[in-house]
Amino acid sequence: MAASGTLVVYRAVFTALGLSMVGTLVYTCITDGSPFRAELLTPWMVTTLVDFYVNVIAISTWVVYKEVNWISSVFWVVLLFCFGSATTCTYIVTKLFEITPSGPSQDPLGHLLLRQDSLPERKYSFVTVGRTIFSILGILMAALVTYTVVTDGLPFRKDLLTPWMAATLFDFYIDVFAISVWVVHKESTWISSVIWICLLICFGSITTCGYIVVQLLQVSYQDPIYHVLLNSHSKRIINHST
Repeated sequence: MAASGTLVVYRAVFTALGLSMVGTLVYTCITDGSPFRAELLTPWMVTTLVDFYVNVIAISTWVVYKEVNWISSVFWVVLLFCFGSATTCTYIVTKLFEITPSGPSQDPLGHLLLRQDSLPERKYSFVTVGRTIFSILGILMAALVTYTVVTDGLPFRKDLLTPWMAATLFDFYIDVFAISVWVVHKESTWISSVIWICLLICFGSITTCGYIVVQLLQVSYQDPIYHVLLNSHSKRIINHST
Protein backbone atom coordinates (compact mmCIF):
# COMPACT_ATOMS: atom_id res chain seq x y z
CA MET A 1 0.00 0.00 0.00
CA ALA A 2 2.78 2.44 0.87
CA ALA A 3 4.62 1.77 -2.38
CA SER A 4 1.41 2.12 -4.42
CA GLY A 5 0.57 5.38 -2.66
CA THR A 6 4.04 6.76 -3.34
CA LEU A 7 3.73 5.83 -7.01
CA VAL A 8 0.41 7.66 -7.29
CA VAL A 9 1.91 10.78 -5.69
CA TYR A 10 4.95 10.78 -7.98
CA ARG A 11 2.79 10.26 -11.06
CA ALA A 12 0.42 13.07 -10.06
CA VAL A 13 3.18 15.54 -9.17
CA PHE A 14 5.23 15.06 -12.34
CA THR A 15 2.11 15.01 -14.52
CA ALA A 16 1.03 18.33 -13.00
CA LEU A 17 4.50 19.83 -13.43
CA GLY A 18 4.74 18.67 -17.04
CA LEU A 19 1.32 20.08 -17.93
CA SER A 20 2.18 23.35 -16.15
CA MET A 21 5.37 23.66 -18.21
CA VAL A 22 3.55 23.00 -21.48
CA GLY A 23 0.94 25.59 -20.50
CA THR A 24 3.66 28.09 -19.64
CA LEU A 25 5.39 27.59 -23.00
CA VAL A 26 2.16 27.98 -24.96
CA TYR A 27 1.12 31.06 -22.97
CA THR A 28 4.52 32.72 -23.37
CA CYS A 29 4.58 32.02 -27.11
CA ILE A 30 1.13 33.58 -27.49
CA THR A 31 1.77 36.64 -25.33
CA ASP A 32 5.46 37.32 -26.06
CA GLY A 33 6.12 35.69 -29.41
CA SER A 34 8.81 33.26 -30.47
CA PRO A 35 11.80 32.70 -28.17
CA PHE A 36 14.16 32.64 -31.14
CA ARG A 37 14.94 36.36 -31.11
CA ALA A 38 18.37 37.90 -30.74
CA GLU A 39 17.18 40.62 -28.34
CA LEU A 40 16.27 37.97 -25.77
CA LEU A 41 19.87 36.78 -25.51
CA THR A 42 21.02 39.06 -22.72
CA PRO A 43 24.12 37.97 -20.78
CA TRP A 44 22.04 36.55 -17.94
CA MET A 45 19.67 34.77 -20.33
CA VAL A 46 22.66 33.09 -21.97
CA THR A 47 24.04 32.09 -18.57
CA THR A 48 20.64 30.76 -17.50
CA LEU A 49 20.34 28.71 -20.68
CA VAL A 50 23.80 27.20 -20.19
CA ASP A 51 22.89 26.45 -16.57
CA PHE A 52 19.68 24.82 -17.76
CA TYR A 53 21.40 22.66 -20.37
CA VAL A 54 24.07 21.43 -17.98
CA ASN A 55 21.23 20.02 -15.88
CA VAL A 56 19.74 18.56 -19.08
CA ILE A 57 23.07 16.81 -19.72
CA ALA A 58 22.91 15.29 -16.22
CA ILE A 59 19.35 14.05 -16.76
CA SER A 60 20.23 12.82 -20.27
CA THR A 61 23.07 10.76 -18.81
CA TRP A 62 20.55 8.94 -16.61
CA VAL A 63 18.20 8.46 -19.59
CA VAL A 64 21.00 6.94 -21.71
CA TYR A 65 21.88 4.59 -18.83
CA LYS A 66 18.24 3.62 -18.29
CA GLU A 67 17.22 2.98 -21.89
CA VAL A 68 17.96 -0.46 -23.32
CA ASN A 69 18.86 0.70 -26.85
CA TRP A 70 20.47 3.69 -28.51
CA ILE A 71 17.45 4.56 -30.67
CA SER A 72 15.22 5.23 -27.67
CA SER A 73 18.10 6.98 -25.89
CA VAL A 74 18.68 9.39 -28.78
CA PHE A 75 14.92 9.95 -29.14
CA TRP A 76 14.50 11.00 -25.50
CA VAL A 77 17.72 13.04 -25.36
CA VAL A 78 16.69 15.06 -28.44
CA LEU A 79 13.31 15.73 -26.82
CA LEU A 80 15.02 16.77 -23.59
CA PHE A 81 17.17 19.33 -25.40
CA CYS A 82 14.20 20.62 -27.43
CA PHE A 83 11.44 20.71 -24.80
CA GLY A 84 13.30 20.67 -21.49
CA SER A 85 11.44 19.81 -18.32
CA ALA A 86 8.22 18.97 -20.18
CA THR A 87 10.13 15.98 -21.57
CA THR A 88 11.72 15.27 -18.17
CA CYS A 89 8.28 14.98 -16.60
CA THR A 90 6.89 12.96 -19.51
CA TYR A 91 9.78 10.51 -19.31
CA ILE A 92 9.50 10.10 -15.54
CA VAL A 93 5.73 9.60 -15.67
CA THR A 94 6.09 7.09 -18.50
CA LYS A 95 8.60 5.07 -16.50
CA LEU A 96 6.52 5.34 -13.33
CA PHE A 97 3.57 3.75 -15.11
CA GLU A 98 5.81 0.81 -16.04
CA ILE A 99 6.41 0.06 -12.35
CA THR A 100 4.10 -2.44 -10.66
CA PRO A 101 5.04 -2.85 -6.99
CA SER A 102 4.63 -6.41 -5.73
CA GLY A 103 5.10 -5.64 -2.06
CA PRO A 104 5.03 -2.81 0.49
CA SER A 105 8.79 -3.01 1.03
CA GLN A 106 9.61 -2.14 -2.57
CA ASP A 107 11.00 1.30 -3.31
CA PRO A 108 9.31 2.81 -6.41
CA LEU A 109 12.04 5.41 -6.80
CA GLY A 110 14.70 2.71 -6.80
CA HIS A 111 12.85 0.94 -9.59
CA LEU A 112 12.49 4.23 -11.47
CA LEU A 113 16.23 4.92 -11.33
CA LEU A 114 17.34 1.47 -12.48
CA ARG A 115 17.50 0.01 -15.98
CA GLN A 116 14.66 -2.13 -17.27
CA ASP A 117 16.82 -5.14 -18.16
CA SER A 118 19.14 -7.15 -15.93
CA LEU A 119 21.65 -5.18 -13.90
CA PRO A 120 25.05 -4.81 -15.56
CA GLU A 121 27.84 -6.67 -13.83
CA ARG A 122 30.90 -5.49 -15.74
CA LYS A 123 33.28 -2.84 -14.46
CA TYR A 124 32.74 0.69 -15.65
CA SER A 125 35.20 3.18 -17.03
CA PHE A 126 32.22 5.55 -16.89
CA VAL A 127 33.16 6.39 -13.31
CA THR A 128 36.36 8.13 -14.39
CA VAL A 129 34.71 9.68 -17.45
CA GLY A 130 31.79 10.93 -15.36
CA ARG A 131 34.05 12.44 -12.72
CA THR A 132 36.02 14.26 -15.41
CA ILE A 133 33.09 15.51 -17.47
CA PHE A 134 30.97 16.76 -14.58
CA SER A 135 33.98 18.33 -12.86
CA ILE A 136 34.73 20.27 -16.05
CA LEU A 137 31.08 21.25 -16.53
CA GLY A 138 30.80 22.45 -12.92
CA ILE A 139 33.99 24.51 -13.14
CA LEU A 140 32.98 26.04 -16.49
CA MET A 141 29.53 26.92 -15.13
CA ALA A 142 31.04 28.55 -12.05
CA ALA A 143 33.40 30.53 -14.28
CA LEU A 144 30.51 31.63 -16.52
CA VAL A 145 28.41 32.81 -13.57
CA THR A 146 31.38 34.72 -12.15
CA TYR A 147 32.11 36.33 -15.52
CA THR A 148 28.46 37.37 -15.98
CA VAL A 149 28.31 38.88 -12.48
CA VAL A 150 31.49 40.86 -13.14
CA THR A 151 30.49 42.08 -16.61
CA ASP A 152 26.70 42.48 -16.25
CA GLY A 153 26.08 42.83 -12.53
CA LEU A 154 23.89 40.77 -10.22
CA PRO A 155 20.90 38.90 -11.68
CA PHE A 156 18.43 40.19 -9.09
CA ARG A 157 17.07 43.01 -11.27
CA LYS A 158 13.50 43.52 -12.42
CA ASP A 159 14.52 44.41 -15.99
CA LEU A 160 15.96 40.90 -16.46
CA LEU A 161 12.66 39.17 -15.67
CA THR A 162 11.22 39.15 -19.18
CA PRO A 163 8.42 36.67 -20.01
CA TRP A 164 10.85 34.26 -21.63
CA MET A 165 13.31 34.55 -18.75
CA ALA A 166 10.47 33.68 -16.36
CA ALA A 167 9.49 30.70 -18.52
CA THR A 168 13.12 29.56 -18.69
CA LEU A 169 13.49 29.79 -14.91
CA PHE A 170 10.29 27.78 -14.41
CA ASP A 171 11.63 25.19 -16.87
CA PHE A 172 14.96 25.17 -15.04
CA TYR A 173 13.50 24.68 -11.58
CA ILE A 174 11.25 21.81 -12.64
CA ASP A 175 14.42 19.96 -13.63
CA VAL A 176 15.96 21.03 -10.32
CA PHE A 177 12.94 19.51 -8.57
CA ALA A 178 13.46 16.22 -10.43
CA ILE A 179 17.13 16.17 -9.43
CA SER A 180 16.18 17.05 -5.86
CA VAL A 181 13.94 13.96 -5.68
CA TRP A 182 17.01 11.86 -6.46
CA VAL A 183 19.05 13.76 -3.88
CA VAL A 184 16.45 13.09 -1.17
CA HIS A 185 16.48 9.41 -2.17
CA LYS A 186 20.28 9.26 -1.97
CA GLU A 187 20.88 11.14 1.26
CA SER A 188 20.64 9.34 4.58
CA THR A 189 19.40 12.32 6.62
CA TRP A 190 16.95 15.16 6.08
CA ILE A 191 19.59 17.70 7.11
CA SER A 192 21.94 16.73 4.30
CA SER A 193 18.99 16.57 1.88
CA VAL A 194 17.89 20.10 2.77
CA ILE A 195 21.43 21.45 2.48
CA TRP A 196 21.90 19.96 -1.00
CA ILE A 197 18.48 21.13 -2.17
CA CYS A 198 19.18 24.67 -0.97
CA LEU A 199 22.47 24.59 -2.86
CA LEU A 200 20.66 23.32 -5.98
CA ILE A 201 18.15 26.15 -5.77
CA CYS A 202 20.85 28.78 -5.23
CA PHE A 203 23.62 27.55 -7.53
CA GLY A 204 21.83 25.34 -10.04
CA SER A 205 23.92 23.09 -12.23
CA ILE A 206 27.11 23.95 -10.34
CA THR A 207 25.63 22.04 -7.41
CA THR A 208 24.29 19.32 -9.72
CA CYS A 209 27.77 18.68 -11.08
CA GLY A 210 29.33 18.85 -7.63
CA TYR A 211 26.81 16.38 -6.21
CA ILE A 212 27.31 13.92 -9.07
CA VAL A 213 31.10 14.09 -8.70
CA VAL A 214 30.78 13.49 -4.94
CA GLN A 215 28.63 10.41 -5.60
CA LEU A 216 31.04 9.12 -8.25
CA LEU A 217 33.96 9.52 -5.84
CA GLN A 218 32.15 7.27 -3.37
CA VAL A 219 32.04 4.28 -5.72
CA SER A 220 34.94 2.12 -6.85
CA TYR A 221 35.61 0.79 -10.32
CA GLN A 222 34.40 -2.62 -9.17
CA ASP A 223 30.97 -1.33 -8.14
CA PRO A 224 28.07 -1.56 -10.60
CA ILE A 225 26.96 1.80 -11.90
CA TYR A 226 23.62 1.67 -10.11
CA HIS A 227 25.50 2.31 -6.84
CA VAL A 228 25.71 5.94 -7.96
CA LEU A 229 21.93 6.18 -8.28
CA LEU A 230 20.56 4.25 -5.31
CA ASN A 231 20.64 4.80 -1.58
CA SER A 232 22.17 2.24 0.76
CA HIS A 233 18.80 0.60 1.57
CA SER A 234 17.94 -0.02 -2.09
CA LYS A 235 21.44 -1.32 -2.80
CA ARG A 236 21.14 -3.82 0.06
CA ILE A 237 17.83 -5.10 -1.30
CA ILE A 238 19.28 -5.57 -4.78
CA ASN A 239 22.46 -7.22 -3.51
CA HIS A 240 20.39 -9.59 -1.38
CA SER A 241 18.12 -10.49 -4.30
CA THR A 242 21.07 -11.18 -6.59
